[in-house]
Amino acid sequence: EQMAEERSRRERAAAKADAEFSVEFLSAARKVFEMIDVDDSGSLDKAEIVTAVKSNQKVIKFLVNCGNQNLQYLLVPARLEAALAVLDTDRDGTVDVIEWEDAIESALANKLEARAAARIVQAKAAQKEIAEFTGEFLSAAAKCFRLMDKDQSGTISIDEIVKSVKSDEEVIKFLRNCGEENLQFLLHPPRLAKALEVLDTDKSGELDAKEWDEAINRGLAKRIEDLKAEQERRARAEAAADEAFSAEFLSMARMVFDMIDADESGTLVKTEIVRAVSEDKAVIDFLSNCGNANLQFLLVPARLENALNQLDTDRDGEIDAAEWEYAIEWALKAKLAQRRAQREAAAAANRKEIEEFTQEFLNAARDCFVMIDKDESGTLTKAEIVRAVSEDQDVIKFLKNCGEPNLQFLLVPARLEKSLDALDTNKDGEMDIDEWEEAIHRGLAKRVEQLQAEQERRARAA
Repeated sequence: EQMAEERSRRERAAAKADAEFSVEFLSAARKVFEMIDVDDSGSLDKAEIVTAVKSNQKVIKFLVNCGNQNLQYLLVPARLEAALAVLDTDRDGTVDVIEWEDAIESALANKLEARAAARIVQAKAAQKEIAEFTGEFLSAAAKCFRLMDKDQSGTISIDEIVKSVKSDEEVIKFLRNCGEENLQFLLHPPRLAKALEVLDTDKSGELDAKEWDEAINRGLAKRIEDLKAEQERRARAEAAADEAFSAEFLSMARMVFDMIDADESGTLVKTEIVRAVSEDKAVIDFLSNCGNANLQFLLVPARLENALNQLDTDRDGEIDAAEWEYAIEWALKAKLAQRRAQREAAAAANRKEIEEFTQEFLNAARDCFVMIDKDESGTLTKAEIVRAVSEDQDVIKFLKNCGEPNLQFLLVPARLEKSLDALDTNKDGEMDIDEWEEAIHRGLAKRVEQLQAEQERRARAA
C-alpha cells in the first residue's frame, strides 16, 4: 500500500511537471516562429529561416534540442533543403503556422517521451540510493544500541545513556543525524528526562530493543522523507542542467562539422578530417571528450581509417550530415550517462557533507545554549542573552551565521526585544529549550538549503 501511494505521488508530480514543461515549451515554440517570421506574414520562407538559424541565438538555442529532427536539421546547411521539404506538407514553398504547429506537436511528444524515459532511470537510481541508505542506517542503529548497552542486558538504562552521550563519539554522531527528535534530545541534558519518558513506552525505566526499534523506524521514515525531497530537488536541477548541456553539446557538434567541412560540401572527406584533427584546436577539444569512441579515434592516426569506415555507414567514402548526426546522437547518450554516474557519486558525497554540516551545526547550537544558560536552569533569560551577545565571541559567531533571523537579531540591540518576543512562543518571558530548538531547526533548514545551492553551483562549474 505504501509503495502504491508513493508511485501515485510520483505520477502526480510527473504529470504536473510535464504539464508545466509543455506550457513553457509551446510558448517558446510560438515565440520562435514569430522571431523567424520577420515580415509577419504568418509563414516562414527559406530566406527567413536561413537568416534566423545563422544569427538569432534564441532560435538556434530552441531548435538545437527541440525534439523534432527536421526542425533540428534547419540548423545544418546540408540538411536544410530536405528538412524544409518534409516540414512544408502543402508544398507551397513556405512553412505556415499549421505546419509549424504539427512539427512542434511531434517535437513535444518526443520531449515528453524522453522525460518519461529519464524518470524511469532516475526512479531506479533513487530506489537504489534509498535501499543503500536504509541498510546503512539500520546497521548503524543496531551498532549504536550495542554500544550503549554496556552490560549487554538487551535494555539501555538511564546511566548507560548518560555515559554514552557524553563520551562515545559514534553514538553521538548517529543520534545527531537519526531523524527522531526524542533520540536526538538524549544528547541534550535539559531534555534527556523528557525524551526518555516518551521513548520508554512501557514505563519500565529503561529503553528495550522494541522501544529502540520503534524510535529508529520513525527516524528512518523521517530521513527517507528528507532524502526523497532531496532526490526530487536534484532531479529537477539535473533535468534543467542536462537540457542545457544537450543544447550546448549539439550546437558545438554542428559547429565542429562546419569547421571540418572546409569546402562547405555538406560532407566530410578524409583529407578535411586529417587537416582538422591536426590543426584545429576547437575540433580537437570537442572530439577528444565527445563520448563516441569512433569520433575520438579520428584523433589517433593509427585508428583513423577504421573509425572512418565505422562512421561512413553508406560506404561512399565520406561522412555526410546524417552519418555525423547519428554518431553525435550516440555520443550525447554516452555523455548523459556519464553525467548521471558522476551525479550518483556526487550525491553520496553531498549527502555526507550535509550530514557532517548538520552534526557540527547542532553541536554548536547546543554548546551555544549552554554558554548562554549561565545558571543552568534550562531556560535563557533576557539578562543572560544580553550578557552573552555582548561578551561571548563563540555565541556571537554562532548566532551571526545560524540562518534564523530572530536569533541573528539578538545581536542587534534595537531589535533584541522584538526578536525575544517572537522566539518566546509561550510568552513566559524566557526562552526554553523547546523554543530554542524550534528556532535552531529553522536556521538549520535555511543553512542546508544554502549548502545545497552551493553544491549545485559547484556541480555546474565542474
